[in-house]
Amino acid sequence: KLFIMNLRFTTLFALLTVASSISSPRAFIAQKKDSNPTFGDSAVATAVASPSPLLTLRGGALGVTEDMAIKATYAVAGAYGLQFFLAPKFTIEQNFAVKADSYHSFLGRFTGLTMLVALYTLSKCDTSVAFPISFVWNVAVAIFGPVYAELCLDTTPLHKVGIVLVGAVLAVHAAAAL
Repeated sequence: KLFIMNLRFTTLFALLTVASSISSPRAFIAQKKDSNPTFGDSAVATAVASPSPLLTLRGGALGVTEDMAIKATYAVAGAYGLQFFLAPKFTIEQNFAVKADSYHSFLGRFTGLTMLVALYTLSKCDTSVAFPISFVWNVAVAIFGPVYAELCLDTTPLHKVGIVLVGAVLAVHAAAAL
């Protein structure tokens, strides 16, 4: 069983590493070159168009902006952070098939406080700085939070809400990155 747990953790860590190393898709959009190419310039390079006017006008896919993605993080992580900070025992027993003791409550409250401080710090950053941090943070939260818990711990049916919410936040981030 220990081997399976280590294998799961290694897989999750590898996924996080890959996800954090991927740049925003906007980084791969070629810039238009000078309209008078010199000898050796490719005609293809001069013909590269910018993203769709709709995407340029409204933000990412379906009009989702980086600011909207960060606000989704505030909403979901803020709700969980407050819940862990204010009612750690309730939050743990609501999501896991365990009876929370004083150690669970201590760690839950500390986790909630850390989430709230991270969100406050994120709110003080410019959107161009906050968005990639938020994106990577949500990937890490998804992998080491609800996904790990579902694979390796005894969870309650209500814990599935965490997967749905974090998945929705990641979907908003992905749409904003397009």
